[in-house]
Amino acid sequence: FPSHDIRQSCTSGEAMITLDDYVGFHKDSPDWTEARRINATELLSACDRLERLAVADGVVFKTNPKTGTEVSGETLGGFRPQSCKIGATHSAHKEGFAVDRYDPDGAIDSWCMVNQDKLQSCGIYLEHPTKTIGWSHWTIRRPKSGNRVFMP
Repeated sequence: FPSHDIRQSCTSGEAMITLDDYVGFHKDSPDWTEARRINATELLSACDRLERLAVADGVVFKTNPKTGTEVSGETLGGFRPQSCKIGATHSAHKEGFAVDRYDPDGAIDSWCMVNQDKLQSCGIYLEHPTKTIGWSHWTIRRPKSGNRVFMP
């Protein structure tokens, strides 16, 4: 599992999301607890497995110029402190269970929609791509609907 600033490469040579990428500048937040670090470690391990499958099928994961990582947004595509106005208290991002992947052209979401069996094998749930234009929302927390691809 990739952690800190050390990047491990997948078959294409692209970097995977590290724990440091995921937490970003929130690493000193009191909300970045050991339990949430454990959740995020499990999340990123599942993401790593799914990303490797996607790369093997030719998907290219791009670096977000705003974060310098594969995490979407400007600062809030990974871990979010409880005080963040985006997302409800204890949302998947705020508990370390979700990440928004930078997906400016929708290639990741398109692949995920065709490969839901691979999402399932990795334990990843996907927010429906019509609700995530420019990013792909991956979570290991089962949504209330229980659907592999869910509406927020």
